[in-house]
Amino acid sequence: MEDKIMLITGATSGIGKEAAKELAKQGHTIIVHGRNKGKTEAAVQELKEETGSDKIDLLLANLESFADIKRMADEFKEKYGHLDVLINNAGNQYGSTWEATAEGHEKTIMVNAFAPFLLTYLLLEPLSKSGEGRVITVSSASHDQGGAPFMDDIELKEHYSYGKVYGVSKLYDIWIMRHFVKYCEEIGIQGITFNCVHPGSARTNLGNTGNRPLPMKILFFLWRPMMTSVEKGAAPTIFAATSDEMKNKNDFYIGPKGFEKAAERYYTEANEKILWDYCMKIAEPYMNV
Repeated sequence: MEDKIMLITGATSGIGKEAAKELAKQGHTIIVHGRNKGKTEAAVQELKEETGSDKIDLLLANLESFADIKRMADEFKEKYGHLDVLINNAGNQYGSTWEATAEGHEKTIMVNAFAPFLLTYLLLEPLSKSGEGRVITVSSASHDQGGAPFMDDIELKEHYSYGKVYGVSKLYDIWIMRHFVKYCEEIGIQGITFNCVHPGSARTNLGNTGNRPLPMKILFFLWRPMMTSVEKGAAPTIFAATSDEMKNKNDFYIGPKGFEKAAERYYTEANEKILWDYCMKIAEPYMNV
């Protein structure tokens, strides 16, 4: 695979950083997204030293904010002529009670699902200029563990729980990427594929963030020694970003063991459309490209 321009969100630690390292070693131009300027600059410097590559750049944005995502997308487009691979890797899991962002959206769903939606939408044009643009969104095996979503309560204001919100947000990822395929066909954008991956039970910083309920903290502590390495967790992302097997392939779900089947028990085209329309509605003020 020739040198590609790749933007990876949440790439200052964990799976995102590991993917950035391995992809930089392959000679690709890597844009590391982070939220904190100092941490992101330090991560970029570490990656340059570890890989010997000077083709590593950074972009900063708070993914809890549609406005900041829009600013970052505009900054990318000003600096780069096209984008070959967008990896929506950033994710989080917040507390035991419903928490709103400054713009009024549930935090976990905002970062895990709405942020990938808007960033992908805003970067469709540079992705289409690639000739073989790829969007890879990191979902989770938990997408099948949150129970049924409430399509009249997308952000779970009336049905919130710590476990449910994370699982549902990762289910939304799969449905959103699935609909992007249809959307691009409808508006005549060609040459972009949309797929999801999951890292398995990789040892990352996700469990250390947010106001995790005490029982979950204990469970996570006991479970952590059985988790796999970030190297194994990053492998599906790297495969989806670079493998010739993924050329022209859409709506695949890839894990550490290879191609898998996403859970479909709650999927209907109607539910997918309800979610898509909701995303379009709440992100509309920030969607001018």
